[in-house]
Amino acid sequence: MVILLFTAFIPFQSTQAGAATKGTVSVGIVCGCTGPLASSTSTSPQSYESWANAVNAKGGVNGYKINVIVKDDQSSPANGLQDAQTLIQVDHVVALVDATDTETAWAAFAKQEGVPVVGGFNLSIDDLTSSNFFATGTTEDAFTLAEVLGGKKVHATKIAEFYCAEDPLCAEIVPVLKSTAAANGVSVVAVSEISAAQPNYTAQCLAAKQAGATYVGIGESVTAVEAMAADCSRQGYFPWYQIADGGVSKSFTSAVGLNTKSFGYETGLPFFDTTAPAAKRMIAAIKKTAPQILSNPNYNQDNVSMYASAVLFGQALEAGTAGKSGPVTTQEIYKGLYTIHNDTLGGLSPPLTFKPNQPNPVDCWYWVGMAHHHFTTPYGLKPVCKPSS
Repeated sequence: MVILLFTAFIPFQSTQAGAATKGTVSVGIVCGCTGPLASSTSTSPQSYESWANAVNAKGGVNGYKINVIVKDDQSSPANGLQDAQTLIQVDHVVALVDATDTETAWAAFAKQEGVPVVGGFNLSIDDLTSSNFFATGTTEDAFTLAEVLGGKKVHATKIAEFYCAEDPLCAEIVPVLKSTAAANGVSVVAVSEISAAQPNYTAQCLAAKQAGATYVGIGESVTAVEAMAADCSRQGYFPWYQIADGGVSKSFTSAVGLNTKSFGYETGLPFFDTTAPAAKRMIAAIKKTAPQILSNPNYNQDNVSMYASAVLFGQALEAGTAGKSGPVTTQEIYKGLYTIHNDTLGGLSPPLTFKPNQPNPVDCWYWVGMAHHHFTTPYGLKPVCKPSS
């Protein structure tokens, strides 16, 4: 396993406070802020807005204030497409942010219109197939390896996987997980689709227990993960739980079943860390304009992902000379993104490199766990990357 160190952080230069601004540049967030997965996503746009507010207070970037426009598609593909169309054609955003699970409905339209998708939740197949998506954290191709290796860290040889019914993409991970597990000497012994709306998860818990699974992955919203762990506990089943990405929140520290036997990975700097310089900068920005989300029980990795996405957008604006000789254009945003090389956004993300005309997956992650009702980083805050093929 390869360990990569953080690159040095060189912040983009904002206009000095009090200086005259040239106008605004708009970025649009398509968010599943309501709907079945909202417990994981609802507060995340405020993290992005906190970054923008902090930058705008200093005069913006290259003389332009950042205008963040949030559209809630309610996790509906039809709404997502309509929102993307409005953001691009009416609001004239120069970038989109993927904070939903409907991106396959509008990804082609965004590419056709020449508008990059800069960051978001990194959970889309488009992060692996489209040159128009620029992820800030671990992408789907590394999820299964991280899950299998996470199981091996807690000495599991049999794992169970329960995946969300709300998004067809959730099922796509199953065959990849099985093949990855087999290649690493692990068996996937129980698999089932689950829904955040189902009344209980007793049947799934019993199936995993009877199959001998000692490590359980639950690919659902925060509330569903908590409910399933509680149901399993009521059946006398206490496996290790895989915790990962936006399906983890502060509330897990008091969630039965999760608060003592959880181990997994995060796609960027773990949301619960307050010691890293990048975390301190992020928390300071959030405290100024949206302090309430820091105490929200659903504050999670999606908040970090969105803040990192904002930082990436800012760096692309600066590096691409956007707005220095006229209104900001999407071409300048692309130009700025292609200057990103082995960059961790100041420690918020695994190393990022973007090259034109090809997908740019991110194959690194951060190990996280739970001990005595507290989140831990048992292997430190350096990202771990899968070996190059």
